[in-house]
Formats: sequence, C-alpha cells, structure tokens
Amino acid sequence: MITRFNEQLGLALSYVYALVAVLTFGEVCARYFFNSPTQWTIEVVVLLAAMHYLIAGPQAYASEGHIRITVLYDRLPLPARRALTVLERLVVATTAGLVGWWALGQAQSALAIGERTGSNLNTYSPTILKVVLAIALGLLALQALAHLVRDRGRAHGG
Repeated sequence: MITRFNEQLGLALSYVYALVAVLTFGEVCARYFFNSPTQWTIEVVVLLAAMHYLIAGPQAYASEGHIRITVLYDRLPLPARRALTVLERLVVATTAGLVGWWALGQAQSALAIGERTGSNLNTYSPTILKVVLAIALGLLALQALAHLVRDRGRAHGG
C-alpha cells in the first residue's frame, strides 16, 4: 500500500517539472526579450523543484529505482546478499525515521512562527519545505519497513 502510494505521489508530482519548464522559459523570455525580469519566478521554481526532489526519494526507493553499486554485491552468495539487503533496509528506516523526527520538530517550529524567506516575495517556502521534508522522510522510513516486510515474506516463501 505504501509502495503504491509513493509511486503514485511521485508520478503525480513529476508533472511539476512541466510547470517549472514553462515558468523558466517565461522568465528567460521576460528577461532577455523584454528586459523585464520577474521577482518571483526563481523562488517559485526552486520551491516546486525542491518539493518534487524530496518526494522523489521515497518514489525511487519504492520502485527500487535508486542507484546501487553492485560490483561486489552481485558476487556474494545469496544468503550474504539477503543479509546486506536487510541491513540496508534497517539503516534506511532508522536514518529516515530519526532525521524525519528531527525534521518534524523543525516543521512544527516553522509552522508556529510562519517562517518566511525574507526576500522581496517573503513567501512561506522554508515552512513548506520543512513540512515536505518531514513527510518525505516519513514516507521513506515507511517504505523501508514495507520492503523489509515484503522481503521477509519472500524469504519464507510468501
């Protein structure tokens, strides 16, 4: 269930890059053809791209699409590879859980004070990104646990 959610959420948010491309193209045209750059485009583009970047982590992990250096791993016997995979899942779940817990505190603080950029736009980008970071790390931790459960079921013939 979490795997499908992470894959679908990442896919849905991938269309944000179409908007990023349109906004960037519009900014380039405004700046170089009309000598009238915008004040807001870069802030919005960075926010949208960063949000997708954060959500893309759980999506890549859900589909096993992350980068893995397998030159040594592939040479190991199956029991050793299974043990390393379990270790990897535990490390990812623990790290994402601990950093996610910290990020949750940061997000709560940002929400409480309404943290803003301090730029001309003075948007809530830092608050939004801190919330998305906490969510993304939570999704990543849950995904690692889901993989661990799935792998255990496969190892026991499930």
